[in-house]
Amino acid sequence: MNLLTIASLTLREAARRRVLAAVALLTLVTIGLTAWGFAKLHGAMLLRGDQTFVLGSFAILVLLIGYMFSVVLGIGAAFVAAPAIGSDVESGVVLAMLPRPIRRSDFVIGKWIALVALLVGYAFVAGGIELALVYVISGYAPPHPLRALAFMSAEGVVLVTLALALGTRLPPIAAGIVAIVFFGVTWVAGVAQSIAIALHNDGVVHATTIVSLLLPTDALWRGAAFALEPAAIAAAAMTDVTRESPFLVGAPPPAAYIWWTLGWLAAVLAAAVVSFNRRDL
Repeated sequence: MNLLTIASLTLREAARRRVLAAVALLTLVTIGLTAWGFAKLHGAMLLRGDQTFVLGSFAILVLLIGYMFSVVLGIGAAFVAAPAIGSDVESGVVLAMLPRPIRRSDFVIGKWIALVALLVGYAFVAGGIELALVYVISGYAPPHPLRALAFMSAEGVVLVTLALALGTRLPPIAAGIVAIVFFGVTWVAGVAQSIAIALHNDGVVHATTIVSLLLPTDALWRGAAFALEPAAIAAAAMTDVTRESPFLVGAPPPAAYIWWTLGWLAAVLAAAVVSFNRRDL
């Protein structure tokens, strides 16, 4: 019950600060602009090519939009989760709540539940509307849209968990910046790994694999990209490793990596609980 209470209070606080309203407004503006752009592109493409050309072009556009959406989702997740605990500590709200029969672990996990619910709900609603508009405008639909949105949501959940854990010790701004820096380093490591595989450089491949295990965001994006790709693009990536990139993925993450990600989330959330339990308030 305490978990649900903390989660409910967190959602109410987000609504009170008009975070939800601001995000909804920006999302509607973005969706409107992209829909207008897609409609204009669709008309221009029909004048220069057949429907097959249009569908192939929109397949690439969906991948690019999906990547942009995953980056925005990840950065937004980090900046929303980073102050979730630190700001309450600095304002003294925690001192008013914790003397009651609420454990510190309930406080941390309740915050996490609320933030994850917000992020996953937003990802599926906003991403689903965007993909639906693409289908209405062009007739193109990615092979596995729900799976793609699930992978992108998981990417955001990873950053929520990391930023929340960092926020138990660091000031809110510092926690958000550190989480985003790690996010960027992981993306660079993923690109470097693609190049290293093409050049058969095993040392760099092993190093970048370790980075991808420490923060599993890049591999989760590749799972989303694979779900968004038509079969022809995925087959090209499988047969031509030199073209492997964040936008051309030959295979989704293996099941073992998914289990690793779940274990990573549990371990980092547990570390956040332990860190907050040992913090002087």
